[in-house]
Amino acid sequence: KLTLQVKLLPTGEQAVKLKKTFSVFNEACNTISQIAWERHVFKQFSLHKEVYYSIKETYRLSSQLVVRAISKVADAYKLDKKKQRHFREFGAITYDSRVLSYNIDRFVCSISLIGGREKITFTCYRPQLMQYAKGEADLVIIKDKFYLYQTIDIPDEEEEAAEDFLGVDMGITDIVSLSDGTNVSSEEVKGIRNRYNKVRASVQSKGTRNCHRLLKRLKGRERRFATIVNHRISKQIVAKAKEEHKGIAIENLKNIRWGMNSKRRGKTFRRRSNSWNFYQLRSFLEYKCKMNGVQIVAIPPAYTSQTCHNCGHIGIRHGKHFRCVHCGNVADADVNAALNIATWGYVNTHERWELLSCPIHDDFSTSKAHKSLVLGSLHEDRCKAYRDVRDAIREYKKYK
Repeated sequence: KLTLQVKLLPTGEQAVKLKKTFSVFNEACNTISQIAWERHVFKQFSLHKEVYYSIKETYRLSSQLVVRAISKVADAYKLDKKKQRHFREFGAITYDSRVLSYNIDRFVCSISLIGGREKITFTCYRPQLMQYAKGEADLVIIKDKFYLYQTIDIPDEEEEAAEDFLGVDMGITDIVSLSDGTNVSSEEVKGIRNRYNKVRASVQSKGTRNCHRLLKRLKGRERRFATIVNHRISKQIVAKAKEEHKGIAIENLKNIRWGMNSKRRGKTFRRRSNSWNFYQLRSFLEYKCKMNGVQIVAIPPAYTSQTCHNCGHIGIRHGKHFRCVHCGNVADADVNAALNIATWGYVNTHERWELLSCPIHDDFSTSKAHKSLVLGSLHEDRCKAYRDVRDAIREYKKYK
C-alpha cells in the first residue's frame, strides 16, 4: 500500500467551492466534537445516532460527507478523551469511493462538494499507478493548492531468491556506498543544506514580519529536496540489483542517532547527523524492492565498519580510510563496510554461520580443526567480534 499525490487543477469557481467545503466540513466537525464532549459519546456508531440528522440539515452536506465528518471526530477522540478536540478551518477531508471517483483516461475526478458534484481535472507524477487506486483519499490544501493523497494497492512481484547480495552502507560523508565500489557523495547535499541553514539563521535573527513571510515561503523546501534525493538513490540501487539478479542487504540503523550524538560532537556534526533521514531511505528501498521482486534483508550494524572483508579480522578505521593489521588490506572504509554487509546478508538468509569465523588456518583436513574454527574456540581475542555478530544476527532474526 502506497500513497499517491494527485494535484487538482480546479477553475476559479471550483476553487471557491473547494475552500467553502473545507470550511463547512470542519465547522461541522467542531459541532460534532462539542456534542460528543458534552454527552460523553465518543464511539462512531453511537455518535452517528446522536448527530447525523441535525448535522445534515444544518450544514447541507451530502450524506456520506456527514458520515466522514463523524468518523473524523470519532478517530480524534480515540487518541485522547481527556480534552475536547478542535479542528482547523482548512483541515483535511477524507473521501471514499462513494464521494470520489476517477476517470483515468481523461484525467478528471468527480468529487462531492458543497452544492453537489464537480468534475475537476487532475495531474500526478505517475498516472499509470492510478489504476491501483483503492480505499480512502485525503483532500488537503497546501499554499492555496489542492491535493488528493490517494491510497493505492499495488500487487507485489514474486520475490526472486538471491544467491548474492549488494551491500548498502549508509553514512554522512557518503550518503550510500555499495559493495561494488560505487559511492554517492553527500557534498552537493551538504552544500544545499548549509545554504538553507545560513538563510534560516540570518532571517530568524532579524525577526521582522517580512522575515517570517520568507520563512513560511521556504518551509519544506529542504525536506522535499531530501525526499527527492532518497527516491533517486533508492531507485538506482534497486534497478542495479534487479539487473544483476542480486538481493539487497542493508543495516538496521534504529536508534543510530542516539549512539552518534551521545558522544562529544560539535554542533555542526549534530546538525548534519540529524538532518538526513536514514529511515526514509530504507523505507523507499523496501517498498521498491517489493514492487520489483528484489529480496532485501536488514542486518545488525555491529562491527560492519571495523571488520576486514578480505581476511575477517578487526582492522583500524580513521574516517574514510581502513587498514587491516593482519593482512595489510587498505580500502575505502565505507566500501569495506558494504562488502561486509553483503556477506552478512548472505549469512542471514542461508544460515552460513561459519562464514563469520576467523579464517586463521588454511588446513581444514581434520573435522576437529574445522569444528574448533567454526565455534571460535581458537584465538579468543580475534574471534570474539565474530561471535558477537553471529549472536546479534540470530537475535535479530528471532525478533523479526
